[in-house]
Amino acid sequence: MNWHQLHTGKTLQQRLGELQGHLAELNAPLSGLEPGIISKVYPRNFIKVNRQLFIPLSLNSIRVFDIPRTRQGIRVGIRTIFPSRNAFKNIRLVGIGVDYLELQGKGKFSSRILFPLTQVESIYRPTNRKKK
Repeated sequence: MNWHQLHTGKTLQQRLGELQGHLAELNAPLSGLEPGIISKVYPRNFIKVNRQLFIPLSLNSIRVFDIPRTRQGIRVGIRTIFPSRNAFKNIRLVGIGVDYLELQGKGKFSSRILFPLTQVESIYRPTNRKKK
């Protein structure tokens, strides 16, 4: 699989519209994690979670739960502009949108992590070499 096959042509707002009703964990700068159901996605700039409006493009990341795992994608490492302590050094990239990246979350609960491109510093292919 190559990078071009992962392009969705969707914006973050359009992708979140497809995920309306799902449990999400919003990672916002300076305020930590905000878990809740995505109750409404407005056409332009906002989503509603827990009776609050959020601007998705201003968030560090959005983790959405209960999305089936996929086998397609590319193993990558993601460097973010916020501290992530190598949490995304070996993760599966499953979608590239107009203004976001979609990664398949690790762990026993199936999830996707959506990153606004403004929060991504670089993408790289991880190596499997062992240090001597």
